[in-house]
Amino acid sequence: MRAEVLRRSAGIGAAVLLAAVCTTAPAQQDSVQRAIGTVEQTQRAAAQSQQRIDRLDAQTREMLERYRAAVWQAQQLEVYSEQIEELVESQRGDREALQRQIDEMERVERDLLPLMLRMIDSLESFIELDLPFLPDERQRRVAELRRLMGDADVGTADKFRRILEAYRIEVDYGNALGAERVDVDGRLMDQLRVGRTGLFAIALDAEDALRWDATAQRWEPLQARYIPALREALRIARETAAASLLVLPMPVATSAGEAAR
Repeated sequence: MRAEVLRRSAGIGAAVLLAAVCTTAPAQQDSVQRAIGTVEQTQRAAAQSQQRIDRLDAQTREMLERYRAAVWQAQQLEVYSEQIEELVESQRGDREALQRQIDEMERVERDLLPLMLRMIDSLESFIELDLPFLPDERQRRVAELRRLMGDADVGTADKFRRILEAYRIEVDYGNALGAERVDVDGRLMDQLRVGRTGLFAIALDAEDALRWDATAQRWEPLQARYIPALREALRIARETAAASLLVLPMPVATSAGEAAR
């Protein structure tokens, strides 16, 4: 009897337990499904977050490269700007120096013009007082200088150069022999210039000769014994004979007091 009761009690307990198990199984399955769904959503969110992070990282690297490029370009522009500034400063200095030179040239030109006119006047006076050789050529040279002084197309430097050239020619006359055929008092004669110290003339037939008296400002007869030396001197002046020692009557320099007496 008791055993029967026990079997019945055990059967009832098993039934209750089975009922309890059958009742909790669906609830646990729902929880698992929810947990799985949550994990999947988390994984998808994590993947999306990682993609965003990757994109942000790529954008960050690109921006960093752009920044570095911009910094490098800025440095290059700064160096270029410094070089340009140095160049501008140098050009400014050159321009100021050039302006000073222009101002100085204008001042020199103002001072040089009266000087050049005085030099031409002095040259003309010197030719008039000098020995009477090549008068036409020398006077034409002075006239050309005066014409140049009134020519606005000729620069001051060129004018001054031409004046110096005329002076140099006059200096050269004093260091050489010169020969020309001239009219002397209505007679055609060969004229010999010895520097600018002595001036002689000889007839074309070599029958007589003259010498220039600078004090009296006239031609004087030359002794016949000097005619051979004079003819040789003419050949030397014309470069048809070699240079040699000649004896000619040269004027003797006198002091101002002796000249006055």
